[in-house]
Amino acid sequence: MSSEVIAVTLALASALMFAFTFTLVRVGVKSASSETALWVTLSINVVFLWGWSIVGYGWQFGDWWQWRYFVLAGIFAPLLGRLFQFLGMARLGSNITTPLTLTHPVVSLVLAMTFLGESLTTLGLFGALLVIVGSVVVGSQGGKNETASLKAVPKTYLVLPMIASFSYGISMVFRKIGIDIGTDAVTAAAVTTTSSWFFASLYTGFTGGFKQIRCTRKEFGFFIFAGIFSSFGPVLLFFAMQYSDLVVVAPLASTTPLFVLLMSYIFIRADEIFTTKVVMGTIATVLGVMMVSVYGIA
Repeated sequence: MSSEVIAVTLALASALMFAFTFTLVRVGVKSASSETALWVTLSINVVFLWGWSIVGYGWQFGDWWQWRYFVLAGIFAPLLGRLFQFLGMARLGSNITTPLTLTHPVVSLVLAMTFLGESLTTLGLFGALLVIVGSVVVGSQGGKNETASLKAVPKTYLVLPMIASFSYGISMVFRKIGIDIGTDAVTAAAVTTTSSWFFASLYTGFTGGFKQIRCTRKEFGFFIFAGIFSSFGPVLLFFAMQYSDLVVVAPLASTTPLFVLLMSYIFIRADEIFTTKVVMGTIATVLGVMMVSVYGIA
């Protein structure tokens, strides 16, 4: 099996893990806040990934400086990316928030071409533009359910998934730089997630937010499963980055909405916006990222 095929498989598997994460949060969370979802799932990530790292690879922190890029990556995502994505999901629904957040490969590609020396073909650039167009189409649509319709909420809420997009895009570049230096994917994921958890905890503590972190026993059960799936996601992503360039991995890893759309249809259709344009916009976005991955490398 070629390295490109392995990278494609791992990147798609990573997207599937994140789709499970966001769907579980959407299905299971009824009263808990977005901040609660973020902090609890990050805490589960930290425990799960460090347990895996220490058992599987042992303690390897004689030189802390080599992990600096993963710390920076963790500040942008999962921390900022997941926070603004959860906020967007709560106000717009997951099948609108996810495609808008999906524009993060464009951010990653621009930064990769500028700072990592990677390049795109003409068809790859067209695919990137298709991502943007598809995402804007999805984000501009209203729905039948007033609680999840852009007709019933301020359009400024669209800023939330876009901030998530920039956060994920910047984080991907830092992850690529770090993994190319040479380390294992599990510990890299543990450091990245711990960075997010640390700064999220500082912010929550300084703002008195810990008093607001509450969830029911049922919600906590969903958070546990969401945390496990979101732990596998970055590990698979780092493995994929070890096999191919960022211009291939980033678009494929963002095919999450294809899985989210299917899961939303099955589990939470009544709470989501499903119109022909939303579906077509999502398909266009996915086709765009696939074009970037197939024709992107110059």
